[in-house]
Order: sequence, then C-alpha cells, then structure tokens
Amino acid sequence: YGAPGVEFMGLHEENNTVMQIHFIPEQCQLVTLLDDNSLHLWSLKQHNRASELQEERRFTLKGPPGFPLHPRSPPSATQITAVLPHSSRAVLYLGTESGSVFVAELPSFRVLEDRTVPSEAVLQRVPDDYCNRRSCELVEVLREHPKNPNLILIGYSRGLIVLWDLQNSQVTHHFLGSQQLENLYWQRDGTKFISCHYDGSYTQWPVSNDNRQPEPLENLVPYGQWLPLREATMTSGCLFLTGSRENSRAECWIANTCQLKQRSLLQHPWHDCGALTFFFFPSFQVLVMELNDEDAEHVVDHAEADLLQDQEGYRWKGHEKLKTRDGPVRFEAGFQPFVLVQCQPPAVVTSLALHSEWKLVAFGTSHGFGLFDHQQKRLVFVKCTLHPSDQLALEGPLSRVKSLKKSLRQSFRRIRRSRVSSRKRRGAGGNTSEVQEANAKFDQDALQEMELAPVQRKIEARSAEDSFTGFVRTLYFADTFLRDSSRHCPSLWAGTNGGTVYAFCLRVPPAERRMDEPVRAEQAKEIQLMHRAPVVGILVLDGRSTPLPEPLEVAHDLSKSPDMQGSHQLLVVSEEQLKVFTLPKVSSKLKLKLTALEGCRVRKVTVANFGSCRTNDYSENDLAVLTNLGDIQIISLPFLKLQIRYPCIRKEDVSGIASCVFTKYGQGFYLISPSEFERFSLSTKWLVEPQCIVD
Repeated sequence: YGAPGVEFMGLHEENNTVMQIHFIPEQCQLVTLLDDNSLHLWSLKQHNRASELQEERRFTLKGPPGFPLHPRSPPSATQITAVLPHSSRAVLYLGTESGSVFVAELPSFRVLEDRTVPSEAVLQRVPDDYCNRRSCELVEVLREHPKNPNLILIGYSRGLIVLWDLQNSQVTHHFLGSQQLENLYWQRDGTKFISCHYDGSYTQWPVSNDNRQPEPLENLVPYGQWLPLREATMTSGCLFLTGSRENSRAECWIANTCQLKQRSLLQHPWHDCGALTFFFFPSFQVLVMELNDEDAEHVVDHAEADLLQDQEGYRWKGHEKLKTRDGPVRFEAGFQPFVLVQCQPPAVVTSLALHSEWKLVAFGTSHGFGLFDHQQKRLVFVKCTLHPSDQLALEGPLSRVKSLKKSLRQSFRRIRRSRVSSRKRRGAGGNTSEVQEANAKFDQDALQEMELAPVQRKIEARSAEDSFTGFVRTLYFADTFLRDSSRHCPSLWAGTNGGTVYAFCLRVPPAERRMDEPVRAEQAKEIQLMHRAPVVGILVLDGRSTPLPEPLEVAHDLSKSPDMQGSHQLLVVSEEQLKVFTLPKVSSKLKLKLTALEGCRVRKVTVANFGSCRTNDYSENDLAVLTNLGDIQIISLPFLKLQIRYPCIRKEDVSGIASCVFTKYGQGFYLISPSEFERFSLSTKWLVEPQCIVD
C-alpha cells in the first residue's frame, strides 16, 4: 500500500517509451509494455538496504509456429495493444493489432499456443450484416469478469465486444457496438458493464446467462467518465498498491448534465486534513467533503455567497450558475460531499484555505472572498474587493479574452505613437548628436522595463485603475495578535492582485458552544502595498520567529506549539518584494526587493524545513521562492537574507513554472510535459533517491 515518501524506481535499459504498466495481483510484481512491443517483468527486491524494482525478464511477442498468419501479414499482426494480468497470477492475456489474443505464461513469458484466441473464432455466430460493415480490427481492451475468472471481455476498436469463455474456448455473448471503442469497465457484481466510445458516448450493457442477443440498456453522451479510483497507478510522490483484485474493482461515476463541455474535479494540493478535505470546481463552486468508509445516501446542503452584495454599478456578464440537484444523493465509500458553496457571480475560484480545528473554509474569486462555517453550514461573511475600474472581471472568461486582445492592441498603439511623437520632437530642433543621444537613452529605458531581463530595474507604482486588482490571490488563517499585544485571536488574511491585504478578527465559540453560537468576523486591518504588486503569500511568525505550524500537526504532536509570549511578525510576499511587519501595529520592519535588485518576479513561495544531514538535532525554516526566471531562491527567516540560488526550470517554460509545487521539506515537482513531471530536492537531508524497504 502506498504512503507519502514510499517510492520505488526501475529503469529500462532500452531508451523507449513506456506505454502501459500492469500489476500482477498480490505478487509485488508488475509488467511494462514499451513502444518497441517488448514486455518486461519487474519484481521488488532488496538491494543495498533498500527495495528497488528489478527487471526479471523481457519478452517480445512473435507468432507461434502453428498460428495461422497470412504470408503477407505485416509485423504489426503481433503488435500488443492490450494487456490483462489474470487473477490466477499464472498468465497474461495479450491483445494484438491482428485482433487475436495470445496467452503468455508467467513468469516465463512462454506462449501457450493451444489457448490462443484467433479473431476467426470470435467472428463465429456474429450477424453477417455486422461482419460486412466492420471487421474486428485491433483489440482495444481486455477485462476480467469481477465474479467469474473464467470469463473475459474482449473489446475491438470498431465497437465489437465479446464475452469469451476461457474454460470452453468459445464466445458466450456478442455485444454489437456501433461506435469506435475506447475502454470497458465492469460493474462490481458482474451483471453489467460500460463501453466508452470515441465520440464521448457510453453504453451500458446487460450480462445474462441466457443465449439472447444482448441489447444496450442505455446510450448517453455525458460530460464525465467511469473511473476505477482504486486501480494501482503511479502518482507524484508515491507508488505501489499491492494490485489486489478487490482494490482494482471499485469504480466511481463522475458525470454531470450541465451545459459546459469541459469540467474537471480538482483537489487543492495544499489542504487535506485526513478526515476532511475540500474540492473546487473552476465553474465557481466549493465542495466540502468528509471521509466515510461506508456507502451513504444524504442530501448535500447548499449555500450561496453573493460577493457583490447588491452593490450598485456592478453587473455580471458571464454565464449563469449551475442548478443544484434536489433530494438525497447516494455516494460510495470514500470522500463524500456534504456541503456545496456557490459563489455569485459564478467566477473562477482563485484561492482556498481550510482550518480543520475551527471548522472554517475561506474562498476567493476575482470579485472578493468569503468565509464559510462548515460545521454549522452557514456563511459567516463575504467581502467584495472589486475596484470601480474592474469591469473586466465582470465580463466572464469569453468576453475577457476579447477585452484582453483589445487592451493589447491599444497598448501597442500607444507605444508606437509615443515613439513617433518623441522622435518628431527630437528631430524638430538640435543637432544629430543630440538626437542619437536621446534615442540611445530611450532604448536603454525600454530595456530596463523588460520583465525577463535579469538586471536591476526601476519599479513603477501600479495604478489602481489596472484591471483585476480585486482578484484574490491568497488566503491564510492565523491565531495571532491583531488588535493588541496582550490578547491573541483567530484571524483570516487575504491578499489581492492589487497589493491589498485584508485582516479579519474571528470569534470562534468554544467547543461546548460551537453548534449554538455563530462564528463572528470583523475587519481589523487593511494594508496597501506602495507599488500595488500582486500579493502571492502571507505568513505569520511566532515569538521565536518560526512560522505558525499547521494546527492539525500540533494536535497530533507532529509540530511544536507556537510561541504566544513574544511578539509576532507578519510577512507579506508580493510579486516584487518580501516585507516584514510588526504585529499588532503593522509597522514596516524590513524588506527585500527582488524585482529591483534581481529583475525577477515571485511566482511561488512556501516555507520549507531544512534538516541537517549530519544530525537530527538541528533544522531551520526558510522561504523557498520560485521566480519567473525559473530559479529558486532560499531566503532566511526572519531576516530575509538570500542563502543560495538554484537554476531549476527554463525561464521559457511558462507552464513548468506555473505547475511547480513544493513540499514542506524542500522538495518539489513540476510538469515537463502534459504527462510527465520532474522531481527535485533543495535539501541535503531529503534526497530525491528513494530509500524504502518492503519485507
């Protein structure tokens, strides 16, 4: 079973793409298929006091001597397209481009010729008109019956699906699909299965014991898909589920009948407190979910947060909010939603924060932010952050693209007019040397304004008229001194795209009165950064100048309790500088100007704990800062001194920089392609090399 930090790695000798990975059930083994049609068997073995994946055998499928291939059959006739490790752990079923299914013995990879399923045998008893219209073509997918290991589904690319009896070597049922097949999934009781098709449709098929020709139960085009949630997969950070048959059968149906063509369910990577987590839809919704190890049926409570608060002069021009479903909904065991918060206007949720002890969730959009009490299931407050000039934030995503293009055109026109008019003025009087000197100064000033240039540049104060100043970039909970230095209280902090920081005092009732009294909030502070640069991070340091720990970690003795005796400090990280303020007066103490000195902008920031590689008695907390140049800077706390700089991501790799995430111990991940991630470590103690042992 996987866990954070549990990882095993194996490296193929061949420099070929890994096309498929399949676990051998309950054997601590897996099989990989490369794009050169080779199969590789891997086992977990101990080596140098650590377990690693070691390659046991490799195999390339060739037609057995008695196999009836046409003399002119291309090499692709034995090209493997589908792999099924049987639950018996004795054989692999290999679907090919020729439409045949071969059986390879494990662990020897010896082909069992007498058990081959040729396409000719499959086509027997298939209606002639169906055969004439489409041939079997390649095997797209193989699936074992969840209750009867003697039955497997064979799905062909053109849509034909057959249920094959392994014991009697014959077809029991044909399922005549009409669309190109993509995948198959069994229902756990084996009475139905789902076929997924290229056009986005799915068909539900019944499986019975009689000889009647099966007809589809339904054929729909949803915006979703069937997903086996517990199937063994490789993830960023941990691998290795035992591949047990029971775990690989759980399925979850994620489907929506909304009018959007694309929707995704995303888990926020920062906040997960074990028994409760929250998700957000980019279509403006926040789902709070709790972990339940049993199936349940209940009504999902619904709340609406009006971020505009009926303010005059603001009118949303984007899409309408989605309608909620009435009545109880049945959920399988796992994370189950129990409350849904919908923001109005229905804009993208841009930031989230969760406090597990206080039972509070904060959320932000381009219009403002709000606080929700998920224990009492009530909205505590909302705060509109829109500036009168933020009309672009009210136009919705499609209108916004048009406005952005228009804004860019206008900007280029102003630049051209400015350069032409300045040259005309210079040319009207003065000699040639003066004109050349003025042009050189103009070009030098323009170069200093380029964002990507790693040189010192002058910071110009941003105008409050810039669009999206109310965009909420970060939210942060802290128990600190906000009103006076003698009493600390719960608080919520929010930072916007316009360089504004809001601080709210919270009154959270004690546990014995938590359900009877409401949570109350009152704005206590508002900080406006001089240069109005976007705020990307907020952090409170305790009396020992240590970042406040996660409350759940303190409750489980994983972190020390914060020092509430000494003075606290507030760290605000904007795209251009880091600034420390005293609390509760919020007076500026010190700052580090990254943009002015380094010519870079902050893209991501996190607190990382760096432990000594020589002793367990020493560690320190520093800031890890990723810039738009792709380098990572380690900055000390609380004095904001640059410790070291690492080049990490190419500055041209915008998507890699945007996707980068840090762990709390100085490791990180970023995408190097849509399907590949790179892992790195900034710590000498926590190296990238995995050191895990399985008995």
